[in-house]
Amino acid sequence: MAIRILVADDDPDISMSLSERLRWLGHEVVTAADGQAALAAVEAHALDLAFLDVSMPRLNGIEALKLIRKRWPNLPVVVVTAYGTIRLAVEAMKEGAVDFITKPFEQGQIDQTVSTFIDRMGQRVEITKLMGEITHDVKNLLMPLVTGTDLLADEIDEVFRHLPAMERSRAEQSHSNCEEVITMFRNTSRRIQDRMKAIADYAAVTRVSQKFEPCVIGKIAESVVKSLRSAAEQRQVTLRMEGLQGLPAIAGDEARLYSLLYNLVNNAIPEVPPHGLVTIDGFHEPGDDCIRLRVSDTGNGMSAEIRDHLFTNRLVSNKTGGTGLGTKIVKDVVDMHGGRITVDSEPGRGTTFEIRLPIDGPAFLKPTDVRVPSASRSV
Repeated sequence: MAIRILVADDDPDISMSLSERLRWLGHEVVTAADGQAALAAVEAHALDLAFLDVSMPRLNGIEALKLIRKRWPNLPVVVVTAYGTIRLAVEAMKEGAVDFITKPFEQGQIDQTVSTFIDRMGQRVEITKLMGEITHDVKNLLMPLVTGTDLLADEIDEVFRHLPAMERSRAEQSHSNCEEVITMFRNTSRRIQDRMKAIADYAAVTRVSQKFEPCVIGKIAESVVKSLRSAAEQRQVTLRMEGLQGLPAIAGDEARLYSLLYNLVNNAIPEVPPHGLVTIDGFHEPGDDCIRLRVSDTGNGMSAEIRDHLFTNRLVSNKTGGTGLGTKIVKDVVDMHGGRITVDSEPGRGTTFEIRLPIDGPAFLKPTDVRVPSASRSV
C-alpha cells in the first residue's frame, strides 16, 4: 500500500536519506525544513503519516506535534530524535506521537516503522468500513420497526375507540398493556437509532478529510433544529435559536460543525423534562476574532464528576445504551477548528456548553486558504 508521508527535518542530509528510503519503498514524500513549513505541508496535503524532527527552527517538533494533534488528531506522527534528546522523544509520546526513531537510524528501522503503521491503517480502514456497513444495515432494519410501531399504536387506538361501552372497562387494562409494549418498542428503536447515528458520525469524522470554507452558523443550526424537531416535540421539548443571524461567517468544515451542534442538541433533549427548553444562541463582540456559541438546556444537569471528566478519556457514558462517541466527536471538531469548549452544569439546574470558534479558522491556517467574502462576513 503506497501512502503519502511528511518528512520534516532541518538537516538536509537526514531529510534526503529518509525521503529516498521512503520513496524506494514506493511511497510519496513531502518534505519540510522547519516546524512552520511542516504545519503548512499538513494543511496543503492529505497525509497518511508524518516524521517530525524534535529539533527544528521556527517551531520545534514538540510544538508542531501539539498543534497537529489539535487540528488533525487522526494523523499519526513519528518523532525523529538524536540520541541525546531521548527525553524529548518521551515527552513527544506523551503528547500523542505514535512512535519515535533515533538518529542515526538504519533502513530496517524505517521499513519496520512504516510497515507497522500500514498494517494498523489497514485494520482501521476495515473497522471503519465494517462500522459503516453495520450502521447502514441496522438503520434500514429499524425503519420498518419505527414505522410499524407508530401504525400499530394508531390501529390499537382506533380499535379501542369503537368498542361497545359495556366492553370498555375490560378493554382499558388491555389497552394499557399494549401501550406499555409500544412504548418499549419505540424507546428501544430510538436508542438504537441514536447509537447508529453516533457511530456513523464518528466514522465520517475520522474518514473524511477536512474542508475549510466560509460557514454560516445560523444555517447550520437551522438544519440541526429541523432534523431534531420531531424528536423534541415527542418529548414536549422546545428547540429555540437566538442571536445566530447576526454572527459573522467563519472558516470551518460545515459537515463537522453540523455534527458538533447535532450531538450537543441530541444529547440534551432526553435530559430535559416535558415543557423544557434547549437553546442554541450565539454572540460576537466587535473586534473579537472569535464567535461564541452556547447550547443550553433546562434539563437534569450533571454531577461534578461527570462534568469534570466530560472531555477526557475517563468519561464513561451514563446513558442507557450510550457510546460516549457523541462527546468525542464534539471535542474533536472543536479542536480541529482551533476552538475551545467549556461546560457549566449542576444537578437539577441544567447544562450549558459554550464554544469559542475563531472566525478565520485555526491560528496557522493561512488567510489565502479560506476566503470569506466581505458580503458574507455577517448574516
